[in-house]
Amino acid sequence: MKSIQKTSPIAASPIVGLLIKSALLCSLVLLLSNLFVTSAESHAWISSLPLAVAGAGYALLQIQLRPDRSTMMKRLLLAATFVLWAIDQLLPSGRLAVFLGDVVIAAYVLDLFWIIGEQAAQRN
Repeated sequence: MKSIQKTSPIAASPIVGLLIKSALLCSLVLLLSNLFVTSAESHAWISSLPLAVAGAGYALLQIQLRPDRSTMMKRLLLAATFVLWAIDQLLPSGRLAVFLGDVVIAAYVLDLFWIIGEQAAQRN
């Protein structure tokens, strides 16, 4: 019996693998930072970093995978949404931060709408 082994996209791309593993490590640091007293400014950077790195890694993966144009645009929007959320973490309170936060929410809802539509279509 032959074993078919698929190569993980992360394993196939050392840079993407490094970025995603870095994002996971940054997420762990973020969670652990809650155990210690950190300034609001430090926490903003610590919370921003995993979002930005994950978004950049996902965008790079999509560029390497080269899905069809529609899928590429959807996936790059998701990657950009993570980066925008990272930027939003660093902005001072105010109208720009609120607006950018609202853009991020709308983009995530749109992405979930697309996922639901694709899963419903696959089921039929």
